[in-house]
Amino acid sequence: MTGPERSGGRLTARPLAEKVAVVTGGATGIGAGIVQRLADDGAEVVLCALSAAEGEAAAARLAGPGRTIVAVAADLATAAGCRALVDAAVRHRGRVDILVNNAGVTGPAAAAPFGEYDDARLDAVIDVNLKAPFRLARDTLPYMPPGSVIVNVTSVAAYAAQADASAYVAAKAGLAGLTRALGFELAGRGVRAVHVAPGDIRVRPDGPAPGDGPFDRATPLGRRGEPGDVAAAVAWLCTPEASFVTGTGLVVDGGWTSY
Repeated sequence: MTGPERSGGRLTARPLAEKVAVVTGGATGIGAGIVQRLADDGAEVVLCALSAAEGEAAAARLAGPGRTIVAVAADLATAAGCRALVDAAVRHRGRVDILVNNAGVTGPAAAAPFGEYDDARLDAVIDVNLKAPFRLARDTLPYMPPGSVIVNVTSVAAYAAQADASAYVAAKAGLAGLTRALGFELAGRGVRAVHVAPGDIRVRPDGPAPGDGPFDRATPLGRRGEPGDVAAAVAWLCTPEASFVTGTGLVVDGGWTSY
């Protein structure tokens, strides 16, 4: 559902109309929520997934009236994969107005006690969670007109330690730092950089019900977040209403990091 039309630099019913957005990790979970919201707000969305089959299935599932979603497959753990995504996005419309770096290695693939964290696991986490956003922002920048925005999806792990997640915490804190650096360095080009830090988000429809779990009980608002909560924050940061917001982050965690 879209909000009421507004003017004078404020939101309209489709505030991202005629914008071209790239969303990595867009096939499932938070990424899929972001793809759907940006498309509903009028953007043409290039959805990046690791495999062509996954991307095409997600694009078909998320398709709807007024939505334009194009799937691209790329392995963002490599420099060549990042470059391939940028090239595909630029072929679509010749520019990129919104880059959402959402793809990440998380969960069991990123978890191990610090003393047992081998180089293969470390590289897998850093390559996708930190190096890929760096590369994508760098390679996309020449095609970003003034008024464009880079949105990095970080985590509350950028602010608080988590057990058995040393590389993940380091990568997300590094991504928040990269956001600050880009916000400062790219301001003269009229390009903003911001990050969104989700807390505990129910990324699977069959996950525990809201209010049913330790994070819910520890969250002041008393529930887990939904992908739409994060997507709403990302979408707002991409609109003209956020044109004076750069180099900083928005925490979407129900108050979990407030105490």
